[in-house]
Amino acid sequence: MVIVAASLATFADSSDERLRALRKVCSFIPSDDLTEEEVEPTPDDVIRKYHVTTNDVLQDLKVIVGQNEATATNFYAQVRRIGAVAWIGQYGGTNDLEYLNTIMTNSADCAQESALFASLAILEHSPQLIPFVRGVVTNTCVYSSELRGATYVHLLDICTERYTDMYINDPAQQARIAAFFLERAAVPTDVDYLFIDRCACTLNPTYRHSQQRRDNLAALRPPNLTGKPAELYDARQADAAKED
Repeated sequence: MVIVAASLATFADSSDERLRALRKVCSFIPSDDLTEEEVEPTPDDVIRKYHVTTNDVLQDLKVIVGQNEATATNFYAQVRRIGAVAWIGQYGGTNDLEYLNTIMTNSADCAQESALFASLAILEHSPQLIPFVRGVVTNTCVYSSELRGATYVHLLDICTERYTDMYINDPAQQARIAAFFLERAAVPTDVDYLFIDRCACTLNPTYRHSQQRRDNLAALRPPNLTGKPAELYDARQADAAKED
């Protein structure tokens, strides 16, 4: 019994120590000093040091999320929760989407955006990415226009090769995203429509001077535009009217 108790105590100590190390990873804030060389810690450091599995770390990340409240007002508690949720996107899988969904659909949760982008990371190569994104950008009750706009930007970034940290070399997924922007370019939105128009043109070159684009721009142009907004729409409509 003494040996068993000692073993359990040792395991608990090791688990607590591992959790503390992981909390530090989730709490990491890069220095503002650009002359200072930093190496960002990752959960891989914890895996190597404590000889645990990816799933062990994944469960620990969820423990850290639970230890820091959704409505935490303490800055460092917010950072830990946001960081832990973000890492779930890197170490988790589709089985974790339901868990993330409870966070990303709570607009009062400080980690809402982090959970959304963690889910996008998990679905990066999945055919389910577009249905997931469609559910986000059409849900004006749960997601702010800023968050829905950021989702569009994320899709463009993963199709843009110069963004090496974001780009994915997946022609099938890129084709789905390109088709999705064509779909969204034909419907009204409170997100910057001209950005969606630009994305549709960038990812679908034949759309730029098409009748479809001319019709979309005419139908979705807000009434009574003046000043700079009117000039921008005029420029897009003139561009669409050009021949290939």
